Amino acid sequence: MILKRIVLKNFRTYKDLSLEFHSRLIFFIGDNGEGKTNLLESISLLSFLKSFRGNSDDEMLMWNENTFYIGSLCQADDDFKLEYGFEKEPIRRKKIKLNNDIFKKQSDAFGLLPCVVLSPKDLIIIEGSHAERRKFIDSLISLLHKPYLDELLEYNRILKQRNITLKKQFNDLKMIDVYNSMLADKDESIRNKRKEIIEELNFHYQKALGNLSGGKDNFTLIYKPNVDSKEKFLEKIQTNYQKDIRLGYTTVGSHRDEIFIGRDDKDILEFGSQGQKRSSVISLKTASFELIRKKIGTDPILLIDDVIRELDIKRREFFVDLIRECGQAFFTTTDLEGIQDYIGNLDESRQIYHVKNGSMVESK
Repeated sequence: MILKRIVLKNFRTYKDLSLEFHSRLIFFIGDNGEGKTNLLESISLLSFLKSFRGNSDDEMLMWNENTFYIGSLCQADDDFKLEYGFEKEPIRRKKIKLNNDIFKKQSDAFGLLPCVVLSPKDLIIIEGSHAERRKFIDSLISLLHKPYLDELLEYNRILKQRNITLKKQFNDLKMIDVYNSMLADKDESIRNKRKEIIEELNFHYQKALGNLSGGKDNFTLIYKPNVDSKEKFLEKIQTNYQKDIRLGYTTVGSHRDEIFIGRDDKDILEFGSQGQKRSSVISLKTASFELIRKKIGTDPILLIDDVIRELDIKRREFFVDLIRECGQAFFTTTDLEGIQDYIGNLDESRQIYHVKNGSMVESK
């Protein structure tokens, strides 16, 4: 996958920006706070329909503006145009277009521009809650298997309605039973897909981690579902009904699944060094890259946000092989010192942009 053009209007620090890309390696260089990560965020928005930084559309809107626009020209087998627009008032709304056709169901646009993001915030996959690990896995599955995102959204909608009903003074038992049945169906579908993908992801994860650590770190990725069958789900959710009433929320289902990363029944969070955690995150992202390429037959775009300088020589060398295989790589960094040491031996043309105060100047 290649991104040939990006157009930004009223997005973050960019009033009106248009860039043409003719290289596989693109660098955005600038001091912290100058807006270089905003470029990667705009690309990620086209891919994931949300910011990898966790910001809302309102927060990505330029100050004192009412709308923002992101346009792109992409190349897979053929060129296609992907656009994302947001309007704050009078009615908060967004539109996503493919070749000028508006998506009636916006989730259908998810992953049309397949990307893998590597950023300092990725450590939250290791150091955060199981919800963060589920979020990572769910995003990957949604890109690989289009119906999954809709099933997940529907599961969360039903779950929200059940929780609202639980908090009422007089519960509608018939409605609770309906929600239980609906959740059981969605839970089974979500569980089966998570199990399948995590098993495949673990193969690539262990391979990448072995290469990165020289075989020293033999961690495993294991899926631990809250329940392991539809029958167990219905049995447990009925058993936990009084408990759910007291708590005011549902304690059974795939929203309680755990994803284990570690060895000997000990999660990496309990014993891993910062180096091991960083290697684990890089290996997870590399594994997701390999799985995307295998499943959809397209080399994803890499969005590498200011992580190069944090890596030691071994981990930097590991990136070379990954970059060789990607469709295209976008980097942000404060300067090129150290990067040339390992990127310099890649026989690739590159574009270098200097970012300052929301303006962009390309090095000639």
